[in-house]
Amino acid sequence: MHSTEGEAAVWVAMSLLAGLTLLGFGIHEAVVQHRLQREGIPVRGLVVRHRVQHSGRDGGPVHFAVVEFVDAQGGRHTFQAGSSGVKGLPVGGEVPVRYLPQTPRGARIDLRRRRIGEVAARFAGGTLFTAIGIWLLVTGR
Repeated sequence: MHSTEGEAAVWVAMSLLAGLTLLGFGIHEAVVQHRLQREGIPVRGLVVRHRVQHSGRDGGPVHFAVVEFVDAQGGRHTFQAGSSGVKGLPVGGEVPVRYLPQTPRGARIDLRRRRIGEVAARFAGGTLFTAIGIWLLVTGR
């Protein structure tokens, strides 16, 4: 069964929009990570809990580490890791954290694999959706 031209145009537009949006988020995260490495203050954080979210195809649980740290002025801050997974991040365990003095809410876990993963996942998703949109456009499907 073939879709109408209107339906095809909607799929192309949705795919391209999703892809370009994810690429934009990837660029934003890369800029944030670069700025944190250049200007951020390194501190030790403590994993205080894991937030569980049910998602994915099978509705299985996805875990996000919730980290607490104290800034240079003694202020206490809590943030949730942007990527899922708790391997190597047990509750009560210490993790390196970086934050910008003017925006401690934007702190990130400062582990190389996490930094790369946060950017790479967005770029991979953006590239995939953009490529699908372009393929649909070129093939007329």
